[in-house]
Amino acid sequence: MSYLHLKVPPTRDERLKPCHAYGGNMDGLIHGQKEGCLTSNGRTFAQCTGCQLLLSAVMAASIPNTVLIFHAPVGCGSCFLMFAGVTKEYQTTRGNEDSVGMIWLSTNLNEIDVITGGETKLEQAIIEAEERFHPHAIFVANTCVPAIIGDDIDNVASRLRPQINAKIIPLYCEGFRTRFVATAYDIVYHGILRFLLGDDKVDWKPQGEVERREYEERCKRTVNLLNVGSMGYVDEKELTRLLNAIGLEVNIYPCFTPPEKFVKVKDAALSVSICATHDDYFVEHLKELYGIPYVLNTIPIGTDNVRLWLLEVADFFGIREKALGVIEAEEAELREALKPLRTFFEGKTTFVSTGEIRAGAQATMLEQDLGMKVLAIRTHHYDKFGDVVFDHFKGRDDVTINVATAQPFEQANLLNRLKPDIFLGHTGSNVWAAKQGYPVLSIFGPVNSYMGYKGVFEVATRLERLLQNPEFFKTLGETTTLPFKEHWYDEDPYSYIQQTLDAA
Repeated sequence: MSYLHLKVPPTRDERLKPCHAYGGNMDGLIHGQKEGCLTSNGRTFAQCTGCQLLLSAVMAASIPNTVLIFHAPVGCGSCFLMFAGVTKEYQTTRGNEDSVGMIWLSTNLNEIDVITGGETKLEQAIIEAEERFHPHAIFVANTCVPAIIGDDIDNVASRLRPQINAKIIPLYCEGFRTRFVATAYDIVYHGILRFLLGDDKVDWKPQGEVERREYEERCKRTVNLLNVGSMGYVDEKELTRLLNAIGLEVNIYPCFTPPEKFVKVKDAALSVSICATHDDYFVEHLKELYGIPYVLNTIPIGTDNVRLWLLEVADFFGIREKALGVIEAEEAELREALKPLRTFFEGKTTFVSTGEIRAGAQATMLEQDLGMKVLAIRTHHYDKFGDVVFDHFKGRDDVTINVATAQPFEQANLLNRLKPDIFLGHTGSNVWAAKQGYPVLSIFGPVNSYMGYKGVFEVATRLERLLQNPEFFKTLGETTTLPFKEHWYDEDPYSYIQQTLDAA
């Protein structure tokens, strides 16, 4: 699989051939994906889409003691003003007490630079980042403009490395390269693998013989827990608690981890992902380069998926019985806590809209743990990793499936038809549902709990509060008008999708 000899990793379009446009049921989606026919789906009209620059930059900016340079017109970085203080808070929460948060610069390309090239400005920005901030690493985010005019950020980085102490990490995240914004994760991992893990000159192990032997023994029961930008510190603590309970030690990567600690990734016995969409590129390379096996099948949201996730880790270490003991005790306590809530949720309906892996697991949790009825699931894309987390919905014709990155006009049509009691969605889709008057629970939030057993209970309590008092959303729906014509709500919500007939 290795792509590390390339400057630019392949896009998800090339590597995984996912689906980005679909409307129908679960069986049609799974069959179409396995047959490979959904990759040709498209839309004759698309309201909007995502830009991989955003996801790449958020992931890179989470890493302390780094500087992010946008090689771009200044507008490409302007939206990151809101992340500066937040990033500092999240880094400090995780023990990085000296954190100053996100530091970003822009090369501020203008019309003249489009003609003459912007590499000189990039050189100046890298030198300034080194002199002003003395970071451990400098991420250089290549955007649409320099990609179009042919600036070579790898060449600039190579010229400057002899005189720059920081590691210079090019990120090729121009938005037009892919229909699948999840490619952004591969781009950042590609840079980490090439320039943070590739430094074999660093000896990070204890120097004393006894200490080194103890460290190596500890590594035999240590896992790399791979977090994501949509995972709060409370979720990290909950999953660490569960892994500690079965006798394992945990190192957390990549978000909010100082870059000098990345070399220790090589020493773990197992890499444990919580999201295949986020991590498959990284864990495959770790296995190929360093022989580190991995767990990638599911996300630990809902009791069934927590059980599957924890047992897969335990089976690797041969401690299944110990894990079963922990699971049974945790599930018994959770069932008791959920009893009064399940009575309240009986007959309540919901609509789930978010990334592929989280959508399938969250929807399963709502039905199996809380007793709600899922009317529809929208995912940003769909690929082979969805089959496990959507297993609960196979053979179900009563659940509407829509694959769409953004496209709020399709969501508005579906909500108007299905009229769920509550909407669980990603940041970009929540506002549209709220303006239609539906109570909204964000599918993730950095200060809230969603994963593990704690996550099931906390999501349940937040859902109950929203359903008990939906007046804000009701008022918003009565006083807000969406920009869609009334006749659109009577049309087929998938009428703009060019869909392979065999997959429908």
